[in-house]
Amino acid sequence: MNILDTYLDDKCTYQFAEEPLTIQSEYFNIKILKAVEELGGKIDLKPVLMVSAQVLSYGQFSAFFKNNRKLNFEDRKKAIESYYSHCGFGKLSLKGISNKGGYAELISDHYADAWIKYFGQRPANHPGVGYFTCGFICGAVEALFDVPSGTFDGKQSKCMSKGDPKSRFEVFRGLKRKLNSSPSFGKQQEEDESLTDTSGVNDLKVIDAIKDLQLSGLISDTGMIDSFNAKWTKHYANYHPLIMIKLLMSAEKKLGKGGVAHIKKIFSETSEGNAYFILGNILNSSFWKENVSGLLNSDTNSLWHASLDIMTAFGHGKWELAEGSSTEYKVNIINNPETNAFLKLVGNTKAPLGFCSSGYLTGLANYIRLNSSPSTVDNDYIEKMKASKGDISCKEEQSRMIGSEKDTLMVLVH
Repeated sequence: MNILDTYLDDKCTYQFAEEPLTIQSEYFNIKILKAVEELGGKIDLKPVLMVSAQVLSYGQFSAFFKNNRKLNFEDRKKAIESYYSHCGFGKLSLKGISNKGGYAELISDHYADAWIKYFGQRPANHPGVGYFTCGFICGAVEALFDVPSGTFDGKQSKCMSKGDPKSRFEVFRGLKRKLNSSPSFGKQQEEDESLTDTSGVNDLKVIDAIKDLQLSGLISDTGMIDSFNAKWTKHYANYHPLIMIKLLMSAEKKLGKGGVAHIKKIFSETSEGNAYFILGNILNSSFWKENVSGLLNSDTNSLWHASLDIMTAFGHGKWELAEGSSTEYKVNIINNPETNAFLKLVGNTKAPLGFCSSGYLTGLANYIRLNSSPSTVDNDYIEKMKASKGDISCKEEQSRMIGSEKDTLMVLVH
């Protein structure tokens, strides 16, 4: 069964069964996981990393099965397995699952592969890295049997990151927990009037060229999305915002003074590195040279436009260059799924929370300033780029989180 998502032009994000999706890189997925896991001595990881996935998959598949009532039990299982592979997370089998629980297995595993690539094989006495997958399975199984969210619990018993031939998850009915609902599309933003484009770049053509790739793990034997010399996922747009909110809410109590600043650093620095990863791989690809380069002028603003178009095409809202000079770049982000989720989950805050957006724009500015064109995008390259950024800074001039009508960020390149 082929499960495909839809790109919503009005929201500039992907969706499947009322759950927004964004294209996310292996780098971001695994670096955030490791940074959060390192907090494990002070923060309970299960509600942060696992339950966040559980509520999203439950809401998504509950909506999907409600709208597809004619599917029989086996077809429902296949739908879950196909969706998991379509999104690039690997090959999932639910054959061992019944209404009492059971087990699920992966014969290929995005998170395990990425962990080994960036950090090497994991020690045998460590837990597996499938926090997201364990939550995904529990939520999907709850929807499969039409029981309330929080009915099933799970744990990982084997992980390919530790050298096991398969990743295995035990699923069981646990103590019933009342879990919050997914924020779904969150609090949507009314779009401003279109900007006057002085760059000469046809942004829609750039965006459409990337969307036309129709990235999917279903075309691969491994259920992975392999493109631009890297692995990608169609990830829940709400997954990492849920993680961030949970960490921020417990930061001062669990991490002590400076806890909030530490959480900000995790997401902003990972997002900066993610900019080097995305731009280094995509802007130097044959796809870019054949389909996008000819649409651009030779000026810096054109490259800014096209680089922001990547984020729009990846489903992260509509990213627009409002103003650009050699030292200042003003960027509007319309319908940022992250902000939409935050506003639905916690409402307005005293301070902006655009850590990921700020980090990404800092990296983008540094990448373009250095006119970087790496032959290999690896950890060493990304760390060297981070060290070279000097005093480039990004400030949230306006933020919907603190009551503004839009998200506007100013990048200063000194």
